[in-house]
Amino acid sequence: LTKMVNALATKLELGSPMICLYLLQNPDHYTSHSFIPFFLETFCKLVGLSSTYDYTHRPEIHSSFYLYDWIWRFTRTSKQGGNQPILDESTNDIDELDSEQHASSSNTALRFMEGHPLAKTHVPVTTRNWQNVVPNFIGPPLPRPDKEDRKFYCCTILTLFKPWRTGKDLKDENESWHESFEKYEFGEKELLYIKNMNLRYECLDARDD
Repeated sequence: LTKMVNALATKLELGSPMICLYLLQNPDHYTSHSFIPFFLETFCKLVGLSSTYDYTHRPEIHSSFYLYDWIWRFTRTSKQGGNQPILDESTNDIDELDSEQHASSSNTALRFMEGHPLAKTHVPVTTRNWQNVVPNFIGPPLPRPDKEDRKFYCCTILTLFKPWRTGKDLKDENESWHESFEKYEFGEKELLYIKNMNLRYECLDARDD
């Protein structure tokens, strides 16, 4: 093992301690949060079978959850197994969900609404330690409010922070995305999320100035 590590370190210019970490399957970094991949484009553009169905066909008790909140609290798992306990559908205080509560829940499963392609084989469950989960946006950068396509920006923010099941829940047929965005009242927490999403652009602008 020592010879192998030395050979790898010489040829690949990698430190022996780092190679040992991977060989022993030890972590090479430590974080306070875990990051889940989040493909935002799949929610703004429906194509075939995707994780979009998990949100649009979420259980009725989850109707008040907006996308950003739901994506880091819940995940989909198979009915046949899954290491995570299944949440009791009779749970009323959704905001108080934590690992201790759903660990002691009954086996009555939350169910996707009718129309979900995997409703018969999969169920939504509470993500373990969801308080420490952060959605990791993958794909093109988030649009900024002061430039580019204002229509797409309003659509994106409403998609993330307004509860919906179909596009008609996001805006009325006869109004624009901007009008729907201006009309909707975001909560204090959502406004903070929106502000933080624009921090990168504010830093870039400050650098250029």
